[in-house]
Amino acid sequence: MQTYHRSSMYMLWVLAVGFSFVDLSYQQADPCLPTEFSSHNCSCISDDVICEGIVTLPHLTHDVTLNSLSIYNSPNLKLPNNTFEHLTVTRLSLANNRLENSDFEFNTFSGLTVKDVDLSNNRLLKIPEAVINVKNIKGLSVSGNGIENFHSQTEIMKKIGDTLVRFSFGDDNFDSKWPTELKYFPRLEELNVTRGEFGLMPIDAFYGFERTLKKLWIEHTRLQSVPLAFGRLNYLTELHFNHNQRVGDYGMNVPLVRGILKHIGLITLLDDNITTFPQILGKFDNLTKLDMGENMLKFVSDQSANSIKLVTSLSLRNASISRIPGALQDMRTLKDIDLSFNGIHSIQRQDLEDLTNLQTLNLNNNPLQYISDNAFKKSKKLSRVEFQNTQLTAVPCAIKNLPLNDTDLTIDLTGNQIECTCSLQWLYKWGSHDIASNRNHDLHIIGNCLTIDSTIQKYFDSTLRDCPESFLCDHV
Repeated sequence: MQTYHRSSMYMLWVLAVGFSFVDLSYQQADPCLPTEFSSHNCSCISDDVICEGIVTLPHLTHDVTLNSLSIYNSPNLKLPNNTFEHLTVTRLSLANNRLENSDFEFNTFSGLTVKDVDLSNNRLLKIPEAVINVKNIKGLSVSGNGIENFHSQTEIMKKIGDTLVRFSFGDDNFDSKWPTELKYFPRLEELNVTRGEFGLMPIDAFYGFERTLKKLWIEHTRLQSVPLAFGRLNYLTELHFNHNQRVGDYGMNVPLVRGILKHIGLITLLDDNITTFPQILGKFDNLTKLDMGENMLKFVSDQSANSIKLVTSLSLRNASISRIPGALQDMRTLKDIDLSFNGIHSIQRQDLEDLTNLQTLNLNNNPLQYISDNAFKKSKKLSRVEFQNTQLTAVPCAIKNLPLNDTDLTIDLTGNQIECTCSLQWLYKWGSHDIASNRNHDLHIIGNCLTIDSTIQKYFDSTLRDCPESFLCDHV
């Protein structure tokens, strides 16, 4: 029997249903835990209950309302009829339990009121028939199971399709053909395809819910190009096309018509074997957030960058970049840039010169050795700069160009070998002077000193004021 990566698949479903679950096994329990659960390995906080290593769920004798109930790591779990009777819960997760279809009885979910049911990462070979007894089910995940197709499950899909708006499926064993049975979900708003062997997607792949789908994940498939079927999703707002490594630059070159996909604001193209910005991105007139991390980007052309005129948030995390791409200067609407986990050694004066709307800059985990004193000369809106785990040994003089009078300023130097000496007196002179002009705003410097047992912030607050004046950065 195939095993599945519990954490990664679980998080994919969390994204699909738009709900972030807190691991409560490390939290102190509070009175929200139902009395019947108190003798089991369960804990609760803020109406979220999590149980581990149980065989049967205790039967509730009265109505109980929770935000979520999660049962995991319970390989011997049995789910007889009326297991969840008297329970009202927003989200029920039975993920990661090795559940088989025989562990469900027909009326397992009778008496349960729930919106989303997570059955991911088990040993199911088909959608359990028991789910038809969930009244008004809104979300269902069967990802990470041994389901090969939905050929014999059309009746189940029809019965839950009247209310279902979120669906997640996919596995390494899933068919090489796209499941046309999805047409029985005419109200679908979010579809998460986590894995699949299919290399082609028919033009009518989303028939039945083309006008309702808003968020789409297509990941870990054998697709060799962006499917033309995407062009029919007129109301799509988010597209996540990730880990489709057979696509590459050539597969991004598809004839989508500009102006059709006018509602897409977020696109992620992670780990798609891309080496340059695809020209296709220019087809999305309202694109504001773009993530192209985990690719091997060789360059960013001026033409492709200039076509993305409204992007405010850009991630090129772990994209094999050795310097800040000059073409980014054409993306003047940018407010947030993530360039972490790359090979950037320096920040030159001109690298950020035209990005005058920039508010946050993430350069964590780059081998930074040089930052021009004038690097932030025109960055008058920049309020957070992250330099975690770089090779910096001093607070960059370039930050002296950043304003303190309009907003708080945070400089994160965590994980660096910063020498705290009186040579940093310029930092106190600059910071305390600007802060004094408007005491509603603060300078926050995160990180520890190498030379003494102190945080950089504490050294700034309590020691630098007594140092003699230093002119080290006065030429900035």
